[in-house]
Amino acid sequence: MEEKGTEVNLTRIKGNKREEISDLVARETTFIILLNKKKLVTLNCSPEKYKYLGLGFLYTSGILQKKEDIISLDINEKQGLMDIKIKGVSLSSEDIINSNLWIGSYQQPEEQGEAPLSIDTSLKISSSLVYSLISEMQERAGFFKLTGGVHSCALADKQGSIILFTEDISRYNTIDKILGEAFTGDITTEDKIILTSCRITLGILRKIIIGKLSIVISRAAPTDLAIKLAKRVGITLVGFVRGERMNIYTHPERIEV
Repeated sequence: MEEKGTEVNLTRIKGNKREEISDLVARETTFIILLNKKKLVTLNCSPEKYKYLGLGFLYTSGILQKKEDIISLDINEKQGLMDIKIKGVSLSSEDIINSNLWIGSYQQPEEQGEAPLSIDTSLKISSSLVYSLISEMQERAGFFKLTGGVHSCALADKQGSIILFTEDISRYNTIDKILGEAFTGDITTEDKIILTSCRITLGILRKIIIGKLSIVISRAAPTDLAIKLAKRVGITLVGFVRGERMNIYTHPERIEV
């Protein structure tokens, strides 16, 4: 496994003082997914958890729905390459060109006007649990503290335990790595909570919908389209969790004070 960070030389100015120093920055590498012997996509990522990233990307893109569909899987970490064969999937040239926008046979929820997947409406948590989970995620974000160059994501249960945690230079990759690890480990996500340090965009929320998660908690803000989609499909969207305050944008009934 490659190192996640590398030392660089830089000039730092503080006040009127100038100094030459070395500092740690996050490494960025490329990861290629070959699907049924065709190049599907090249992802820019942090150099770790390639298997979870690849499987998570395929899962949240609607390409891979169950592990039984995998015919073969080979990962070359040195080359940054996943070579995977999946039953019942064929790619056109348009699919390959637009692979970052792949939706497979999954119809977008705004076209349906209703929830595309089952969302657990019974899950409820306390506001104090929201604060403690975000605090714990921040404590685990060691590489962010060193570099300031990565996003964080975690999966937690309603008892307040963080089950999975990851960091990556791409906020999309953090979601894919978490859901890919859950997919690989047969971890049920319907009754779990997803935590993130990143902005919640429409693309991020679509990945979370595939994972069937009903509560999304972020330190950052959502976009208007993400709010509209969360409201439509029944997801509780919590943002700007700082200290002991938060904004609940949709379905606030799941957060009890």
